[in-house]
Amino acid sequence: MPDQAWNIFLELLRAGLWEQDLQLAVPDAAGWEQVLQLGRAQSVMGLVLRGIAHLPEAQRPPEPLWPELQAWELALDRANVRYARVHEALQAQFAGAGLHPLVLKGREAAKYYAEPSVRQAGDIDLYLQEAEFAQARGMAPDARTASDGAAVFVRDGVTVELHPRYYDLHLPASVLPAPGTPCGELLLLSAHIFKHATGPGVGCKQLCDLARALTALDGRYDRQELADALRRAGLLRWHALLCALLVADLGLAPSCAALPGAPSCKPRDLDALRRIVRAGGSFGLADAAHRRSRKRSALVKKTATAGAFLRRLPFSLRFNARETFATMWELTMGNLRK
Repeated sequence: MPDQAWNIFLELLRAGLWEQDLQLAVPDAAGWEQVLQLGRAQSVMGLVLRGIAHLPEAQRPPEPLWPELQAWELALDRANVRYARVHEALQAQFAGAGLHPLVLKGREAAKYYAEPSVRQAGDIDLYLQEAEFAQARGMAPDARTASDGAAVFVRDGVTVELHPRYYDLHLPASVLPAPGTPCGELLLLSAHIFKHATGPGVGCKQLCDLARALTALDGRYDRQELADALRRAGLLRWHALLCALLVADLGLAPSCAALPGAPSCKPRDLDALRRIVRAGGSFGLADAAHRRSRKRSALVKKTATAGAFLRRLPFSLRFNARETFATMWELTMGNLRK
C-alpha cells in the first residue's frame, strides 16, 4: 500500500497544483489515511484538498474522514488569515521606519498559484540589504540569531525570519541576478531546495513553488541569463535534475523547464532525489527520527541536523561540493557562536 498511497498522493497533488479534474483507483479508509499523512508530512494539505475537490463525488474520501478534512480546511484558512495579518503589520512597521524588505519564498511564491490560498502558509521570510538589516534587527529585540545570521522571532504565532542575504548561496552579490527579478526568484527557489535537500529534508511544497514559478514566469525572463547564473553558482546540473523531477512527477510542462546548455540527468540521480523528497518531507517531517529530535533539547536538534547533512553527502557532493561545505561550515560556526 505505501507505493499506492504515494502514487495517489501525487495524482491529487498534480490535480490541485494545476486545477485539473481526475479519476483514480479509490483507496480504502486506511489508504486514505496514508495519503493524508503524506500531505501533512510534505506540507501540501491545501493542494491535496484541492485535488480531492477535483475528484468525482463517488471517489472522494469516505464519510468518516470528512471531519478531519473540514478541520484541515478551517486550520489552513485560519493560518492564512493570521499569516496575512502579521505580514501586513510588519510591512507597515518597516515602511514607517523607512525600510524596504523584500519577501522571500512563502507569500512571494504563493502569488504564482492559480489560487494562492491553497499554498500552506509557513514562516515569513524577509530580506533586507546590509544597510537596513541592523535597523530592522533592532526593531525586534526578542529575536534570536540563527546559525546562518538570520534574525528569528515570533509574532502572533507566526515565525518571522529577517535575512541579511537574499540567496542561500555563498557567492558575491555582484555575480548573481538582482534580488526580486524573475531570474533572481527562480535561482532563489532552486538554491533553497538544494540547501534543504542536502540537509534534514525538502518537501513537495518547495517543489510546487518552483513548478508554479517556472510556469508563471515563462517568457518573462532571459533563459540564458538564468543558465549563466546557475552555472556560476555551480547549480546548473542540480537545476536540470530538479526540473526533470518536476516534469516527471509534478506535471510541469517540459517547455517551461528548458535551459540552454543544461545537462541531461541520470536516472539514478532522479531516483535519489525522489527518495530524498519522500523520506525527508518538508523540513524532515516525514522522518520519524527527525520529528522526535525536534521535541528534545537544542543539542539533540543540532546533532540531528548535522547527521542529516552527513548522510546526504554522497548526493550533495556530486552536485555542488562548494555550497555543501560552505553551508555546513556556516551552520557549525553559527552554532559555536551561540
